[in-house]
Amino acid sequence: MEDLYLGWIEQMKKGIEKWGNIVLEMKPRLIIISGMGGSGVVGDYILALSYNRSDALPVIVVKNYRLPMYVNEKDLVFIISYSGNTLETRHAFYEALKKNAEVVAITSNGVLAKEVKEKNIPLIMITPGLVPRTALPEMLYAVLGVLDTSGIHIVSKGEAEQALSFIEDEIKNIIEEAYSIATFIHKQGGNLVIATHTPLEVLALRGKNEFNENAKIPVKVEVIPEWAHNDIVGWENPYTGRWTILTIVNNDDQIDLKLIEFMESIYREHDFPVRRIELRGTSLLEKLLYGSLLLGLASIKLARIRGLDPLQTKSIIKYKSFINTVLQPR
Repeated sequence: MEDLYLGWIEQMKKGIEKWGNIVLEMKPRLIIISGMGGSGVVGDYILALSYNRSDALPVIVVKNYRLPMYVNEKDLVFIISYSGNTLETRHAFYEALKKNAEVVAITSNGVLAKEVKEKNIPLIMITPGLVPRTALPEMLYAVLGVLDTSGIHIVSKGEAEQALSFIEDEIKNIIEEAYSIATFIHKQGGNLVIATHTPLEVLALRGKNEFNENAKIPVKVEVIPEWAHNDIVGWENPYTGRWTILTIVNNDDQIDLKLIEFMESIYREHDFPVRRIELRGTSLLEKLLYGSLLLGLASIKLARIRGLDPLQTKSIIKYKSFINTVLQPR
């Protein structure tokens, strides 16, 4: 699967080529992003990228088969399912239609593509044949492109192009650091904690998901400053167990850096091994893509070290068989 992650550069190029293919005339009240798993996490990235934009609209991320009751015809709903067959997302799609919301769909194929085309709804087709969790850049750029050309400026096309050039320049360093991180985690052998500060919680979540699916390990996410009001106390008297800590920091903000240093001091008081990831890049988009690719490759490399197949997800297959018996999109 390494080749799928290393294909991110081509995905970003395709996303830039499609930038502006869909232009919406509406000025929405809210942006709703609906999806599950590797598709749903796109919403978390949009939310993070909008965090420091004073002109951004409220972003609601939905990882459920139901949309919030308050969604209406004034809202823009992105329906994202890489496979096009995700039952929860298809169910949310029909809810969006019933609420008369403006809908844009993003998929590579499947039932969703067929249904969207039949209803003449704006559709962005993503490169087929990928694994959903590895298709992040193209799906992310698809949403950003629609927003930008429709007058909702979270990331500009120029910023997206700069991020592409940055990842091209950094790819060798990312590969080397990913192997080092995987080796560190395996050598320590403890339960993994990924700790960071706001608004980088999306990277901790993405990292958790990557290590869950690819390396088959559970991961705990901790985010300061909220961490300092609950999680920190949990380390005072835990049950016995080994823990390994990855911290993620944006060094550009001195307050955030000091917060991470405080977190690391608490972990070290308990003799937990700590490895810091310092994000590179100029813009938040560059930093998020850098961290995402780094964590994705590290999870793949950890799976290889452990002798596991990163592609195989038996438990998800089991869940999909179950959900087919209880949920019917309508």
